[in-house]
Amino acid sequence: MTASSRSWPLHCRAALVAAILAAADQFPHPGEDEAERIHDVRKTLKAAAGLARLFVPLVGAPAYLAHSAIQAARRSVGRARDLDILPGVLERVKASPRAQNVLLGVIAKQRAAVRRAHRASSVHNVSTELRELAQSVEAWDVGTADVEPLLAAVRRTYRSARARGQKAMASRDAAELHALRARVVDLSHQLRAFEPAWPAMFQAICRELHRLRTALGDHNDLTVLAEFARSRPELPQDEAESLNALIARRRRPLERRAGELFSRLFSERPGAFERRIAAYVERPQHKPRGGRRAALRGSAP
Repeated sequence: MTASSRSWPLHCRAALVAAILAAADQFPHPGEDEAERIHDVRKTLKAAAGLARLFVPLVGAPAYLAHSAIQAARRSVGRARDLDILPGVLERVKASPRAQNVLLGVIAKQRAAVRRAHRASSVHNVSTELRELAQSVEAWDVGTADVEPLLAAVRRTYRSARARGQKAMASRDAAELHALRARVVDLSHQLRAFEPAWPAMFQAICRELHRLRTALGDHNDLTVLAEFARSRPELPQDEAESLNALIARRRRPLERRAGELFSRLFSERPGAFERRIAAYVERPQHKPRGGRRAALRGSAP
């Protein structure tokens, strides 16, 4: 076991701790731009969730519990994020003025209700829970561990994304495509943690994964809009049908683009992908560092 191999678990643990603490700081407080803060905290919590999955083969149950706590924090701001993005999605699909007026009015009312509920709930409690979680993660005993369990977790994430993607590309089902995006997000954050090994190579992979994430994310935003519009009795039937047709037309090129990117990024078998990543990690250009500041830069959303 080399010193470099033993350094990676410490480096990745520091990255996870840094992401959790950053999210605790990003939760919006009264008087702040809630839309921007919610966007930031969701991105950071996604990074933390992906990193928590890295440790499942290494520490077991504590990693599952950490991941569950991070996901609970994400859910606390999820509805607010959906309502924040809907006006922009409505504009991009070029919905009719009538449909926009009806839906924007409903969105505004629901956003106000969510904001009131958010202010009534304790942001302090969520932030405190995340800080306590960061302390528990920092206590995980990984000082004598090697990098292999982390690479096994990367392989499992890649395998899950590959399997989900093959199913999603065959069905073009919105839920399947969204599930694929979740695994792609996890994979991108896990690989970013290893970026110090060979920066140019890992940055190139993450750029392509980001392009896939973007296509799938835009597709999901359209799905969120479609579901929201479908649930609104205020929207006349003819306007609803017209909007659904616009959404379907916008989704098709995104599905084609996602399919092309997926085919290119997930052509390898999981074992071959793991061996390729391991070759870079085990012979790094730069040794990993365990400091929080360096780790957070490596795991940035």
